[in-house]
Amino acid sequence: MVGRVAGNVRSLLPVLLATAAGALTWAGFPPLDLWPAAVAGPGGLMALTQGRGAWAGSGLGLAYGVGFFTPLLHFTAVAMGNPVGWSALVAFEALYLALLGSAWATVSRLPLLEESGAVSGGTDSPAWARQVPLPAARGVLRVVVFALLWAGTEELRSSWPLGGFPFGRLAFAMADAPLLPTAAYGGSLGLSFLVAAAGACGAEALSGLRRARLLPVLAGSAGAAVLVLAPGTAAAWASSALQAQDEGSVRIGAVQGNVAEDFEDAFARALEVTSNHAEATHQLAADAGAGTLDLVVWPENAADLDPRSHAASAAVVDDAARAVGTPLLLGAVPYEDGVRYNDVLVWTAGEGAGDYYRKHRPVPFGEYVPARDLVRQVTTQVDRVSVDLLPGTGPHTLTVPAAAQDREVTLAVGICFEVAYDDTLRSGVLQGGQAIIIPTNNASFLHSGEAAQQLAQGRVQAVIHGRSLVQVSTVGHTAVISPDGVVQQAVEPYTQASLVADVGLRGSVTVADRLGDWPGRGVLGLSAILVLAGMVGAARHRVAAPRPGS
Repeated sequence: MVGRVAGNVRSLLPVLLATAAGALTWAGFPPLDLWPAAVAGPGGLMALTQGRGAWAGSGLGLAYGVGFFTPLLHFTAVAMGNPVGWSALVAFEALYLALLGSAWATVSRLPLLEESGAVSGGTDSPAWARQVPLPAARGVLRVVVFALLWAGTEELRSSWPLGGFPFGRLAFAMADAPLLPTAAYGGSLGLSFLVAAAGACGAEALSGLRRARLLPVLAGSAGAAVLVLAPGTAAAWASSALQAQDEGSVRIGAVQGNVAEDFEDAFARALEVTSNHAEATHQLAADAGAGTLDLVVWPENAADLDPRSHAASAAVVDDAARAVGTPLLLGAVPYEDGVRYNDVLVWTAGEGAGDYYRKHRPVPFGEYVPARDLVRQVTTQVDRVSVDLLPGTGPHTLTVPAAAQDREVTLAVGICFEVAYDDTLRSGVLQGGQAIIIPTNNASFLHSGEAAQQLAQGRVQAVIHGRSLVQVSTVGHTAVISPDGVVQQAVEPYTQASLVADVGLRGSVTVADRLGDWPGRGVLGLSAILVLAGMVGAARHRVAAPRPGS
């Protein structure tokens, strides 16, 4: 009996360790911000799944995904007030890690990557595989291949289906890490690749320790340290040597009007949210002086009634714009023909609404419901999103007058979760955006980790695109971020306040933006080839394996 219990515990141990490795990875993200944990966690998954069967790797990857996404995405339960959406999203996102676990388990058994260099003991390895020096070269190959598979899985998860969901990219845990400068060259994908590779080096060191081999321990540890420190140092040096210069600046006021913690009632009480932001803008005008700013930015949904269609809201907004003596950028939600949109529009006192940016990537199940009738059969929670929000099709920029300078400035714009998508912000930059503006509404997430995750994403995106970034929230975090990812100013969450900053403008384009989508396509293609090779190798091994009794 005791032996049976001990055997059950031993069989469960890898699952428990995989779940713990996932939770360790989460610790690298806000609000804990222990970035080395996000390096170590993927290494744990690599070590646990290496050399196993595809199904075992899949199960361990699933456990890792549950351990990672359960705390990371808890903000969805806070927003909904129940665990239904949270559980569904965690389960779906964890499937990608199950895919990764299965892929790595299969690929790691290729002769070129196996510790022994053989499928079944030595001579079955092809000649080209036997000629690879052991063990160092195989260790390097394992590191590169695992990092490729991780990056490929992450790219797939961040783009498919329904536009993907990039929360939890390893890159977004690196806002305070030495690796951050590399984002300007490889984007989120390249930064995540380096983090996964560093974790894989740690797994190689762990493997050497388990086998009491000093050389792999030293090589793996050194490799992890070099990957964490050297690329970021080189990228920072290159960036400073080729430093893009600001092409002037704009003096921006960012207004955080605050929302009552019963946020749903607050948005239902007509003009309460709008009035909060107008009040903060009047105080900003008194503090900074009317006409001293080039532009004032309000957050997403700051106008709870669209001033383009509600006269009372227009009067409040116009009065605030007149008081501060500069155009306002503000968020509003128009309803048209049974659907709605999410806009950021330019409002000039006495003239009213001008150009607008319309959100391109609404959030599935948060802002619209795909296959609504089908999903309703699973849960009635689907009807909490009563009117679908549709994507915009216009440019990713807004050109606004800089009031104090008598000139126009083009800004790249992304609303709320769009800050997590490299390609959305890249489009704005390539269309001439000289700085990035992120209006957001974090009120529904209360004191969860969502706002802090979003701020970290903004810091990474500032580096990727080489632009100053201003994030403006209803409740926080409202902040100004420099092109090197440093938070220069920030407002305390859940306070009514504003900040004023001279935001630098740039026209240069980073290497990451010049490369565009090609690295992602390349990584997905290489990952597919590796998985196919692993499947073929596994099939050949099954055919070649002696049958019982033969």
